Amino acid sequence: MSIKETLLRPRNLSLVIAAVVLVVIVAVAILLPTSSRTMVQIQFDAPIESVWEVYTDYGSQANWRADVEKVEMGIAQGYWTETTKSGGLEIDFEVLEENAPGWLVLKMRAEGSFEGRYIAEFKPRGTGTVGTFTEEATYLNPIANILRLLFVDQEEFIRTYAQEAQAEIRRRAIEPEAS
Repeated sequence: MSIKETLLRPRNLSLVIAAVVLVVIVAVAILLPTSSRTMVQIQFDAPIESVWEVYTDYGSQANWRADVEKVEMGIAQGYWTETTKSGGLEIDFEVLEENAPGWLVLKMRAEGSFEGRYIAEFKPRGTGTVGTFTEEATYLNPIANILRLLFVDQEEFIRTYAQEAQAEIRRRAIEPEAS
């Protein structure tokens, strides 16, 4: 029996196809950039102090962010861990810079998955606030990188976070004692 005949047997053909698919996946993972950077500018219809208050009230985020299951504040100030609802991913955060009410830099890391920085700059504009958000991430393994490519849209994440923050800002304006 020739090599061609051996490879074309149904069982062997399945193994050959699986091997080719695996080689393609590994090649794609190796060739993908391991870092990403996304910048989004968003207008808020609230004063800068109200926007700052919501964005820096880290412990309350499980109450108003749909994708956060829980937030565990660290022993030291400026450290916390968020657990996501989908997948239970734990993301550690550390405040690197905080200059109220206009500048915030966070370090973020999900063990074995990604690490990076989140930068928020707020400026008053009329009666509202414009926020410029930059998320920089480095993916720590090829599988996390492929999953990021398939399932993570950083711009959409930033916009959704801002929409949820805007809703929380409005809620706090209506119910200030509940904040």
